Amino acid sequence: MSDLNCFATDAARRCQGRVIRYTILLLALITTLGSMPAIAAGQTAAGSLASRDELSASAAQAEQSRNPLLAAAIRQRLRDGDFQVGDRILLSVYSDAVHTDTLVVRDGRVIDLPGKAVLPLAGVMRSELKDRVTAEVLKYVKAERVEVTPLTRIGVLGEVARPGYFAMRSDIPITDAIMQAGGPTASADVERSVVRRASHEYRSADETRQAVAKGLTLDQFGLTAGDELVVGRQRQFFTTGMSAALGTVASLAAIFFAVRR
Repeated sequence: MSDLNCFATDAARRCQGRVIRYTILLLALITTLGSMPAIAAGQTAAGSLASRDELSASAAQAEQSRNPLLAAAIRQRLRDGDFQVGDRILLSVYSDAVHTDTLVVRDGRVIDLPGKAVLPLAGVMRSELKDRVTAEVLKYVKAERVEVTPLTRIGVLGEVARPGYFAMRSDIPITDAIMQAGGPTASADVERSVVRRASHEYRSADETRQAVAKGLTLDQFGLTAGDELVVGRQRQFFTTGMSAALGTVASLAAIFFAVRR
């Protein structure tokens, strides 16, 4: 009876994994269709980047949940800001024509803006970036609108079709990040995904599952440059080695019974 339970559980997990993969595909399609005008204009959706107040509340919640490592990471983010040397920012200035440029955060955590202005980004959150950049650009350039899109270079690894590192918009949902890496493979179990930072687990499978279910963006989940989203793999009841061993035992058993006849 226990063997039947194991097989039933394994079959249920495989079915659940397929449902999750199809759900991610559907969510990614809906999100993409719903946000196409914003992406085309280089805009960031309201509420898709965590504010300073939201992060302070998250840090307090992490402390209450006895998760000091997460609380410390959030406090450091609040203190140091989101931007590191090498990060990229898309800037579009709408005046008589549209002028688009990719800014790179250079040594000292500063960026060079039109008009030879230099803007320090130490201590600046992604949610604060647009206001800071817009105010500085308008000092030197007449513009109808300024759009600012921060990018985050993260790894999407594990059970995805095209694992690797990608410079992604910080305001896209985690599901979109998975789809940009080709989507889950047939053996993926998204519910077992984790986030690694500096080779250590930064967000557990349970935390990542909840973030995916809530539709959190990369920024809202606290991912920063260099983090790795590792899509989990389904548990297999029989490993390749076990299957080979069972096959050998079955063959020997067949020979034994054939000889006994």
